[in-house]
Amino acid sequence: MGIYLGWDIGGVHLKLSRLICRADGGELRTFLVPFEIWKDPGGLAARLAALLREARGGEGAGREPAAHGVTMTAELADAFPSRRDGVRAILAACCESLAGAPIRVLDAEGALLSVEAARERPAAVAAANWRASAGVAARALGGAAAVLVDVGSTTTDIIPIDDGTPCPVGRTDVERLASGELVYSGLLRTPPASFASSVPLSGRWCRIAPEHFAVTADVYRVLGRIGAEAYTVPTPDGRGKSGEEAAARVARLVCSEVHELGARAVERIAAYLEDRQIDQLARALWQVLSRLPDPAEPRAIVAGAGAFLAEAAAGRAGLRSTPLQRLLPRLTGDAWAVAAPSAALALLLAEEAGESVLRPVAGA
Repeated sequence: MGIYLGWDIGGVHLKLSRLICRADGGELRTFLVPFEIWKDPGGLAARLAALLREARGGEGAGREPAAHGVTMTAELADAFPSRRDGVRAILAACCESLAGAPIRVLDAEGALLSVEAARERPAAVAAANWRASAGVAARALGGAAAVLVDVGSTTTDIIPIDDGTPCPVGRTDVERLASGELVYSGLLRTPPASFASSVPLSGRWCRIAPEHFAVTADVYRVLGRIGAEAYTVPTPDGRGKSGEEAAARVARLVCSEVHELGARAVERIAAYLEDRQIDQLARALWQVLSRLPDPAEPRAIVAGAGAFLAEAAAGRAGLRSTPLQRLLPRLTGDAWAVAAPSAALALLLAEEAGESVLRPVAGA
């Protein structure tokens, strides 16, 4: 059975999912490293090569992958003069570092292109990672209707699925932002001022400072939703990632400090911000649902590092939730919790090669 590697090259994380296929299914393992590409675009090839070496260790050591699948969002980084230049620079880094197997590049229609074709059609492969997750969810649903809600570190994808096919109205980022299918709101990097202008404090509404004092990772550290190991982005103040240090940053949102406000008041601020972010995602979900026919049994398929936010937003929109991994019982591993697009891309590569790892789950 083959080994397939799915790469999701983002602006702040590099994600690699390794799928080892077996007769009874397969095992997915995720490798994630922080990498702010705008700070060192020339270092991408070396980072990819190091991640590939790590993936070749352990189980499957010494075996070459059958194929690499590549998708990306890092082309939007302002280190590149244009998105076209970004796509081509990323593809060049892939060709330099991912030796040993063919490279296939995902486009927004779900096709797997050669590197040469992707170079010629950079707009088609830019920011197409959502298509991998949506494609796998659609196949696993076996014709049932649902909405995929994938909350990552920076953005959320909301993709309607019907009759075994993703059916979004948007393909480009602009179209997807306008349609509600892309929300620039995620578990780790989002500034709270993007979804709340004030917070309740001492019986009043206190405006928050739209400065880079805190990010949503701080909110969820204060609330205990994530541990320090999941805080995989730089802190706004350059300090540590403990609950106490995160609370200090949340207090700065109202230009104050924990010892002045009290720890309980900071927790209430964080809880309110969580509520506002969930509401932001639910509004986008309502927007997407408003143009769909009423399903017989509405549900959301949730994935990503912020799957708990996806589930809460789905509940506000009247949908029951099913984790994406529950639709894929023949696969083991934790990839869906941190890197759904790269994991899905590895599965799509295996499917293209004739491996039978994707089968619909009746009644899932």
